[in-house]
Amino acid sequence: MMDNTEQQEMNIFQVMARVGRSIGKFFCSILSIFGKIAQLAYKYKYLFVIFLALIIGLSVYQRRENAKMYRAKMHILINDGDVFTYKALLDQLSEYPKREKPDELVAAMDTVISNEAAQKIFGFETYHVIDINNDSIMDFVDYDNDIKMGDTSNVIVPNQMVICVKMSDLSYCAEIQDALLRYFANNSYLSSLNISRLTTLEEKEWMFHNALLNLDSLQKVELLQGPNYSMEFASQKERNKPFMTTKRQMYYNDMENLFDINQKIAEDMSTNLEVVTVISNLQPEKKLDNPTWKIILINTILGLALFSLIAIILEKKKDIVAFLKNESPKKEGK
Repeated sequence: MMDNTEQQEMNIFQVMARVGRSIGKFFCSILSIFGKIAQLAYKYKYLFVIFLALIIGLSVYQRRENAKMYRAKMHILINDGDVFTYKALLDQLSEYPKREKPDELVAAMDTVISNEAAQKIFGFETYHVIDINNDSIMDFVDYDNDIKMGDTSNVIVPNQMVICVKMSDLSYCAEIQDALLRYFANNSYLSSLNISRLTTLEEKEWMFHNALLNLDSLQKVELLQGPNYSMEFASQKERNKPFMTTKRQMYYNDMENLFDINQKIAEDMSTNLEVVTVISNLQPEKKLDNPTWKIILINTILGLALFSLIAIILEKKKDIVAFLKNESPKKEGK
């Protein structure tokens, strides 16, 4: 009798043999399909030549200069609104290039972009920035759009996003970026949020500046009335030394916290005056989004599929006509 090791080896060989047979059958099926297409191409050679010419012509047309598609990405920090507002705005703008009406895109963007630049745009895409486990650290950009709203282990950062512009000419990157920023700034909803935010920052800056002055004044009063005010007070101060040390430490902690808050407000006032702040400029990707091999492959597959369908219809024309007439198909030789 075979032991367990030999039995396992036999099972592995059987599985490998079955996989090999399945792969062989798959390649035989592929070869038989190409063989059938070759037979149809030989029988309907003129139709095949027509489809071949259409495939070549369509591929050349899709490789023209204006049809080349590049991608450029820009990372922004959102000061007013949220990522979903900006996504909705850009999705709406993407509808105009699909209809090949650049003048409508110019009008939709309040003429902040030239007609020449609008003609180079194929559309816009947006990608979320993901913070794993909600620890305020940007971990990665969801370029595959796999992260769902209900995913609690991956949190969408609400004030950052990556904008992708699909275009035919990379020399227009700077103009398109400037146009997008002006378009966001001119939006009435985002503009009102921006005014409110800046007003609040100014009020906070004034409030914390006064708080620093008041805290500093209180400390000066304590110093003036403290150590040398009287011997009695001095002896009392010695008895309460731990309390005074704690109080002095609290004072410095308060000052440090106020300085940190005031510095953050000052940074926001100096760098985040607009509705969005650009983290990284619109950077182009040098590779084409629709390379030549991809265009030829897709057109060839579609062309051969359509040719085969028409050729099979011509091959079975008599049977199809008989079926439509509800007649029995005539056998060959009768």
